Amino acid sequence: MKIAAVKTRAARRSCSQPPFPKMSKKEALAICGSLSRPSKMPGHSYSLPAERCRMGNFLRHIPKAVCSHCYALRGRYIFPAVQRAQEKRLASISDPRWTAAISSLILRSGETHFRWHDSGDIQGLEHFKRIVAVCTNLPHVKFWLPTREYQTVEAYRRTGGQIPPNLCIRYSAHLIDRPAPLQYGMPVSTVSTGQTEAPVSAYHCSAIGKMNKCGRCRACWDRRIRIIDFPLKWPSRRREAGGKDVVL
Repeated sequence: MKIAAVKTRAARRSCSQPPFPKMSKKEALAICGSLSRPSKMPGHSYSLPAERCRMGNFLRHIPKAVCSHCYALRGRYIFPAVQRAQEKRLASISDPRWTAAISSLILRSGETHFRWHDSGDIQGLEHFKRIVAVCTNLPHVKFWLPTREYQTVEAYRRTGGQIPPNLCIRYSAHLIDRPAPLQYGMPVSTVSTGQTEAPVSAYHCSAIGKMNKCGRCRACWDRRIRIIDFPLKWPSRRREAGGKDVVL
């Protein structure tokens, strides 16, 4: 009986141990920087500089593109302290300890829902693989990854890469009031002005009527919801030659 009890306790400890080197908060912060805390979200996120988006940096110069209305190029996102934190996170993604560090921070937060990139996007295939590794490390957390880097994700899938069941990747439509990129068979999102009809099956984000907060809604994290339509909220911006943003 005593031997059986000891084995049972050992098994429970084994199950409770994370499948990665758990770090102290101080050590993890030194490696990957802090998690971000967007006011709309029910939990933390991990923001990178919006100006370092690969596809987005091209799209934001096109007036009809969603990225020309990017909220992460205005407001608190342009505060120097916020930009320094984002640059630190960006520099850290190539650190071999990054996966364990950010897994430790998310685990310590105790949250059940996490959003990748309230600002910024996937920086390449290796970055995406590390994101997948974090999601695999934390199967009890639901992750949402909105992205315009379709080809990076598709390159991963074509080579046999598996998407963890707790990761909802949503391909974001590039243009306002245009069809969703459904051809990839992934969950998607669109942005509309209300001047055209969204797909009949689309789930319409209602955060704008709830002080721009998710509240109890977790639709974005749900892979079963194939299309989510967001209302356009911000005017577009144009970058002048002198480096100044101008609202159009």
